[in-house]
Amino acid sequence: MRSKSIVSLLLIALVAGLMAAPAAQAKKKKKAPKGPVVVGVDEAGDWGCNVDCGLAPISAALGQDLLEASFNVPDKETLEFIIKLDALPPTGGIPESSRYTWEFTVDGRAIQLSGGFTEYARGVCNPTYNPTICPPPRDPGTAPFFLRVGGCTVGGPCEEIGLAHGVFDAATATITIPVPLEVLEAKPGSKIGPGVSLFGGSIYAAPAAVITNASLPADNLIILDTYTIPK
Repeated sequence: MRSKSIVSLLLIALVAGLMAAPAAQAKKKKKAPKGPVVVGVDEAGDWGCNVDCGLAPISAALGQDLLEASFNVPDKETLEFIIKLDALPPTGGIPESSRYTWEFTVDGRAIQLSGGFTEYARGVCNPTYNPTICPPPRDPGTAPFFLRVGGCTVGGPCEEIGLAHGVFDAATATITIPVPLEVLEAKPGSKIGPGVSLFGGSIYAAPAAVITNASLPADNLIILDTYTIPK
């Protein structure tokens, strides 16, 4: 009888364990994905098609054929904006003449990230700024990307809220711009949504001469996904 009792107890314990396992698994929190999260893609070889698709081969020298857009959180204080291109020269295209602009929202607030391998022409005073809020003349440094809010058209009003410096990697054809969450007024759980750029999408790469004109050949990447900063 005693052996039967022991067997019965073991069976009861086994059944209880099996029933508890799913419940324990359900309580496990879903871990945030590690590494870059892709939020938008674009077809290769379509640079310049807004004017003439025959211009597309030029994009390799300019570094302006967009392929992919990603977000990454390397630490608790930074959000990386990553632009993947079909090709990227070591000089980041033609300095002062290749501009990359990413329009997005942070919890509904519209922000623009715009810059290039060099932006000395805009380093003194961006013509899209309201003259009364134009930052003082300064050296913007290499690979500057300006963060701005407001109506960013010629004459403003457009206000700079921060300056980040990107990393141009010709080997991987990527541009990575680390931006402090504090500048974005973002935090874990904040939602980064898509915005609408000059060319109708969320990101564009285009030739620039101080300002960018929508009639110029360019590439446009449309983002539809909303990214949530991991907690």
